[in-house]
Amino acid sequence: MDYKKILQRAVDLHVHVGPEIIPRKYTVPKLLQIERGKLRGLGVKNHFFPTISMNTSRTLNSTQPFVVNSITLNHYVGGFNKDAIRASAELSPRPIIVWFPTVHAENFLRQQKTEIPLEWIGVKPLATMKLRPANRIKGLSVWNEKHEISREVKMVLKTIKDYKAILATGHISWEESFVLVKYSMQEVGIHKVIITHPLYEKTDMPTDVQRELSELGAFVEHSFSMYTIDKIPIKRVVEQIKAVGAEHCILSSDVGQTFNKSPSEALEEFTRLLMGKGIEVKDIVKMLVENPNLLVC
Repeated sequence: MDYKKILQRAVDLHVHVGPEIIPRKYTVPKLLQIERGKLRGLGVKNHFFPTISMNTSRTLNSTQPFVVNSITLNHYVGGFNKDAIRASAELSPRPIIVWFPTVHAENFLRQQKTEIPLEWIGVKPLATMKLRPANRIKGLSVWNEKHEISREVKMVLKTIKDYKAILATGHISWEESFVLVKYSMQEVGIHKVIITHPLYEKTDMPTDVQRELSELGAFVEHSFSMYTIDKIPIKRVVEQIKAVGAEHCILSSDVGQTFNKSPSEALEEFTRLLMGKGIEVKDIVKMLVENPNLLVC
């Protein structure tokens, strides 16, 4: 099979870029240069800043991937800040991805000793980084004091709908994701939703919940970094894909760490590993090419 020809049509919707507090391998211009002719599109992510201001490349050609910009709703952008979403969406030529809180999700912080997980960093930068204790940071949750979706979150969802953005669940709990996605799709009318790597140990969404949300139209994301960084066996990833159905899944790299492969290299290895455990070519194309392209069209 010609993996490279498949990748040339693929859109990787989860690539970390700098500058960022966490050391990163790529800026947006460098990433586009490296992936020229290798991928069709790249969704760039930053835990701290909106990516639109980092996307300084304006010289496009047929071999350069297009960029899907994003914003992640951590404290660094004001948390559930509808105006920050609007500012990014207004400047972006394509619909943006709006990730719900990651490093500042209440669910994430209560399982952490530090704000930034050490496994995300690597060894060398530790001496120069100031790692804040997780218990000193107020966690962000979609709930209000009545355990209902808060007014701020509802305003964020309205903005996502108004700008036809893509909602990604981030690192909130699976219980929050379940209620958030159902409300977003059934009540607000948001049609583009990604369940962010549900096999991640800090979210760990049950398979039946994944299946229920996917039947509403949400896509379940499976990332290469869950295998390389979080040591989730490929066999388990394959079982989840088969349980939910490839028609409801997308593949991403979730790379950009200084110690990891490039997106195209990561996706090629991920594809080989998945096929080695029984995923068919047509399903790889569905998850790597067709479904991500539907989200960004």
